[in-house]
Formats: sequence, structure tokens, C-alpha cells
Amino acid sequence: MKRTKLARAATAGLLGLSVLAGSMAYASSGSDAKSAEELKQFLTANPEVAAVLAEVEAKTGGKVTEAEFDDDAPANSVVEFEILMADGTEQDVYYTLADGTMTVEADDEK
Repeated sequence: MKRTKLARAATAGLLGLSVLAGSMAYASSGSDAKSAEELKQFLTANPEVAAVLAEVEAKTGGKVTEAEFDDDAPANSVVEFEILMADGTEQDVYYTLADGTMTVEADDEK
């Protein structure tokens, strides 16, 4: 009788872990799709940023995954791009729209 209860508890625990892992994988892929849609909307609303996207990717050698105006810069003059590099690391690039200068910072998150 104890073995049956133990086997049921173990099976329930494994099933629960499987469901949790599947949910996390789904959330992760859904999050990527959401980020891509948010990036698309931001670029559509801000054509001056969309115009420099290819330049930023070419200069960094990575892929832009997010973009937003830097809150610390006046009048939407600086765009913060999050770049995914080929090695899986991320960089934050601050691009000044007025003169095209870029500042690159390694992102602490991965």
C-alpha cells in the first residue's frame, strides 16, 4: 500500500514538472514573439529610428531585438537598442539621432 502511494506521488510530481517545463518553454517563445511585435510597432511609429536600424546592426554585427527612446535623453534624441550578438551575449547601444554617434555597453543580463 505504501509503495502504491509513493509511486502515485512520484508520478504526480514528474507530471507536474513536465507541465511546468512546457509552460515555461511556451512562455519563452511567446515572449520572443511579443518582443518582435513591439519592436515592429515602435519602428513603424518612429521611421527615423527604422532608418538607422540596418546601420546599427551592421556596425555591431548583431541583431536588434528591442528599441526604445532613452528616458534620460531630452526630446527622444537618443535611442537605446538591445542587440543580440552571435555568441549569445547582449549589448545595449545608445544611438544619437542628431549626429549618428553610438555608445556600446555590454548588457549584464543574458
